[in-house]
Amino acid sequence: MKKIGILTFHFAENYGAVFQAYGLVTCLRNLGVEAEIINYHPDYVEGGGGFKLPTSKKNIRANLVIAYQKLTKLYSLLRNNHGLKEKFAAFRQHYLHVSNNSYKSLTELRNAPPAYDVYVCGSDQIWNPSEQFGVDPAYFLSFGDKQKKRVSYAASFGRDTLDDSSHQEIGGLLKAFDALSVREQTGVELARKLSGRDVYWMPDPTILLTDYTPIVHAPGRQKPYMFSYVLRSGEGITEIQAHIAEKLSLDILVPHNPMRRWKVIGETIYPGPEEWLGYIKHADFVVTNSFHGTVFSVLFNKPFITIGLGGSKSGLNARAKALLKRVGLEQRLLTDLTVANAETLLQEQIDWDAVNQKLADWRKEALDFINREIVND
Repeated sequence: MKKIGILTFHFAENYGAVFQAYGLVTCLRNLGVEAEIINYHPDYVEGGGGFKLPTSKKNIRANLVIAYQKLTKLYSLLRNNHGLKEKFAAFRQHYLHVSNNSYKSLTELRNAPPAYDVYVCGSDQIWNPSEQFGVDPAYFLSFGDKQKKRVSYAASFGRDTLDDSSHQEIGGLLKAFDALSVREQTGVELARKLSGRDVYWMPDPTILLTDYTPIVHAPGRQKPYMFSYVLRSGEGITEIQAHIAEKLSLDILVPHNPMRRWKVIGETIYPGPEEWLGYIKHADFVVTNSFHGTVFSVLFNKPFITIGLGGSKSGLNARAKALLKRVGLEQRLLTDLTVANAETLLQEQIDWDAVNQKLADWRKEALDFINREIVND
């Protein structure tokens, strides 16, 4: 049986991260191959990594990010997480098929590379150079037997543009792939420009699956509610949530976010991954500024509004914008954050039959790519 090794962000206590990993590994295993996630967990992604000599403005900025991440991690360890860490760990153990061997650095991957017939990287923002580390060649599969096939599936740069200083390095890494696909339409042109290669636009791995019933835990809640999943910024959310909740007579449920630095309204809840899915699936309305909050609202055919991020974070809207445009729901991305605009969307009916057909067509394109480049190559 063909063995497939997947490199992605699988370790974060983040719902989108674990579900995109679940989507890809489950899809591949359903297609009859032995797929598992390579247990690569570099310290810099969440722990900040090591400090740099403050010899430049860039290094000083990197050190500030590292210090912030270390403090955030310490804060998370010290406070009561209501069992969330254990819930995420259990989900990874039961569903993600993570490899036994673990790796903390590119050097470890190169010195004792895991052996697979095909290496796959994706999805998530694995190609987004971090402020504190820069480009990580591991996420471009720069290790292992050079004769083995290398494929990206819906990998993401996480933004519309990259700093010019990273273009040459990333371009060289992309040229080593046998097949390239990215998650955002903007990423297609970016990857083509950097690599000079054909690049395909593929959906997030969560869209590859049509049935989440085996892992959805219903919340067991009788009263109607709005599910409010907000990341990175609370700007513009409060007034819109309050208006919709009052108009539809809904409670507001807000999943705990350890990175939140803004005041929220509603009841804070602490769902594990399966419970988080259940809260979306059974919600009466969803308000989110998260890409995967948007994805599952669409997959579960829930009435929703996606709040666009503003200012320096606006580039992160590319993911949700591309998804919604692909399925004909671009108007559900609200960037002019007024109650009046939210009310307009509240009154609009979504043609879910048309949306589901577009999803099915895109899913078929993706499965054709996967079968051609990974499973049956």
